[in-house]
Amino acid sequence: MPLGLNYAQLIQYLTQAQAKEIKVTLLEGWQIEDVADRLSSDLGIEKESFIKICHDSAFLSDNQIEGNSAEGYLLPDTYYFYWGMSEKEVAGHLVKHTQSLFADSIISRIDSMSFSIHEIITLASIIEGEAIFDDERVTISSVFHNRLKKGIKLQADPTIQYILKDPPRRLLYKDLRIDSPYNTYMYYGLPPGPINNPGKNSILAAIFPADTKYLYFVARGDGRHTFTRTAAEHSREKAKFNKIRREVYRNKSR
Repeated sequence: MPLGLNYAQLIQYLTQAQAKEIKVTLLEGWQIEDVADRLSSDLGIEKESFIKICHDSAFLSDNQIEGNSAEGYLLPDTYYFYWGMSEKEVAGHLVKHTQSLFADSIISRIDSMSFSIHEIITLASIIEGEAIFDDERVTISSVFHNRLKKGIKLQADPTIQYILKDPPRRLLYKDLRIDSPYNTYMYYGLPPGPINNPGKNSILAAIFPADTKYLYFVARGDGRHTFTRTAAEHSREKAKFNKIRREVYRNKSR
């Protein structure tokens, strides 16, 4: 506020002054609770109220969101909000920003693939959960598209992590037997909805996958993956990774 204002000038300043914008950055792969934490910290909104809005059936219907929450529709990006915005206003702004990605040409592309926007965002969230490097996203996407076309279970580890709701950890065989529609080791096709809020690059990768014949991929231990076409090739690459993991564990134990 400027110094030295008289009463009349102060009133004029307060009535004409623009509200201060607050910068908020949301990261790729965050879930609703993570987004709520950041918004509460940076913007001062009520965390539980924001989460409730994201699960409110009327809010979802008004914003044409399939599923039972706004998970997947809170696009990671850097935003500028005004202090005092309501939880509903903030949630609505995030959803509209997500939906703005789907121009008519993109919707036509999705229709030609026989997908819905909800299914694309769901697939994008799985890609987001798997990918670290941007240049791998379209290849990871191609694996999932190929598996869907062939009627092969996606067997995507991030969908199991979503069920567990614990901090990410190494999955156990018993985890793969959890009976949930999100368990892509147990059920065919996509899960009912997104498992996180994917970034723009993952959404575009879901819409424009690479043209490959890959059906499998396995981590290499450096954040990247090895892609293969057959189960035999996949088993060999998986054995290599398990060997590296055992060596790393032994070295840490010394």
